[in-house]
Amino acid sequence: MPRSSSLARSFLRGGIASAAAPLLVSLAVTACSNSPPPRAPGLPPTPDSVTRENPGGDAADPERAALERLLNEPWGRRQDPFKTLDVPLVDWRSWRGLRIWSHPTRATFRYGDEHYAALTVLYTSTSGPSDPDSCLDEFWAKHAPLADGYGVRLGEAQIIRTTQEIDGEVRPLVFKVLQGSVESVLASDEYVGAIAVYESWPGTCLMAAMAVKSTQHPELARRVRDRWIDEGAPKLKWTSGITEAPTTSAR
Repeated sequence: MPRSSSLARSFLRGGIASAAAPLLVSLAVTACSNSPPPRAPGLPPTPDSVTRENPGGDAADPERAALERLLNEPWGRRQDPFKTLDVPLVDWRSWRGLRIWSHPTRATFRYGDEHYAALTVLYTSTSGPSDPDSCLDEFWAKHAPLADGYGVRLGEAQIIRTTQEIDGEVRPLVFKVLQGSVESVLASDEYVGAIAVYESWPGTCLMAAMAVKSTQHPELARRVRDRWIDEGAPKLKWTSGITEAPTTSAR
């Protein structure tokens, strides 16, 4: 039974509770959609049934089919509304941009009307150093305690420190890898995700957070998340021609 999108709107009016919350909250409630009748178990979706609204198509298990696309389809790119960031996305034509009015982000995308995955890119100001570790510590300390009020339950997190190479320049890149759930009066869903924190302009932090629905297929969801960590997040970059610090939020 489709869950009401009004609950999602009520969450979004409350704003972004933490770096993971804009994703977990937006994924918590699925939108109403007209899905085609499912095929027999084990059969992939028919090509004509795969759409941006329903990337799982008419597969008997559309959630699995959608996650398998995120694991196997090639990478593409989308841009933020100001065309200052190139955002790598698997099966990029199937992602739809979202606008969160109460707490705008630089760019937010969802995968399918059933919210199989979502990705948010945002700038936020910092009072300390703009290096990834300091940015992550300050942002998390400020926002993570608010998540509980929105029904977001965050589990243990792992920190991964690595680098990204952009146009021959090596820069630090830090990930906070986590899992969690969103509980409401209608449902409780599990998600896995990661937050990538990049070297940014002085006084700002650049972050990208991805969450993948893992209620039914946790191992598959973790593989999708890990693919983003290994292949996608390191390729996020500013477009050429940007000459000044971007505003903290745009969308």
